[in-house]
Amino acid sequence: MAPAVNALQNHPGDAEYPVRSRLRYARVLDVKRKSDPAEMRRRAIRVTLAGAPLGIAAFVWSRLQDVDDIVLSFFAFLVGMSIGLAIASFVLAIRDAGAPRRAQLAYIAASARQPITARQQQILALDSASDFATRGWNASLGFTPTFAELPQELRSKHRDGEQGSPWFALPVVPLKQLRGALDEQFKIVTKADAELLVADTLALGINSQRFAEVVHSDGGEHMITRVAGLTDLAVFDIQDLARGTEERPARLLLAADIERGIGGIRYAYVAGYLTADETWALLEPLAEKAFATYRSWEEYWREVLIATAFRTDSLQAVQSQRDALAELRASRWPTASAEWPAVGARS
Repeated sequence: MAPAVNALQNHPGDAEYPVRSRLRYARVLDVKRKSDPAEMRRRAIRVTLAGAPLGIAAFVWSRLQDVDDIVLSFFAFLVGMSIGLAIASFVLAIRDAGAPRRAQLAYIAASARQPITARQQQILALDSASDFATRGWNASLGFTPTFAELPQELRSKHRDGEQGSPWFALPVVPLKQLRGALDEQFKIVTKADAELLVADTLALGINSQRFAEVVHSDGGEHMITRVAGLTDLAVFDIQDLARGTEERPARLLLAADIERGIGGIRYAYVAGYLTADETWALLEPLAEKAFATYRSWEEYWREVLIATAFRTDSLQAVQSQRDALAELRASRWPTASAEWPAVGARS
């Protein structure tokens, strides 16, 4: 049996993996704390309670030394208190350095999320470029922490994010915000909408529709030349996407449609419209089509890059995605070592 992928991932907003304590996390939390009066009060109380005993000890010690001047005793108290506060601040900063890791472990425990299988990682890897670019999660169905995965007790207490996150070191986006963004980007507000996205993607996705329209228009030749220039590929490679046979339809921009479809279904999951089992069931046919059409990750991502050039008409966008893919391949993310399945690839 293939080993499961570790449930502990990168910290959202950061690409480092495996995760470990970092002082930069303490600095980030300190900045965040300054904008939260309640957290500032809690930190002040902790530092004071930790530092006060040393100040009191210094005061008592000075009195035991037969110091008659009460001013000197209070000075000893202030010195001891200052040292205690400095030590307490240092210790709490060290603790903050590991806070994101502890928060993520607490989230995993609360959500009862299980490590994914090697096969599931292969499926999610088809959507890994966007996850890596946004520093999200790619070794779980959810690309971000979500209240949809948390128990009802926590959801009710925090009103699905309207009253903040259960963990100061791990922001959890309000469910209402996720649903609004999902509707705006994918027009999904129900499970049926998610199922329709899969059906449309398998038939002819939105990227492929637009590509087919333009390639057969008066501006088709110019577009093909432009996309070839942006991607540094031969014009023939772009033209080949629009060629098909009776046995095998033209690929068009299938890779980008698959990537978009997987991203949309995962979004529907974090928005709470799909269960985990329903999500995997919808992702499987999308992945099967990708694995049956392309022969390798390199081929798949090359055609995603072509779609980026077509969709954005921007050299900067193409270069940014190419750089992100290179960085992803060189990373230690589990998805970077996922193997392309040995299935019947196109000839």
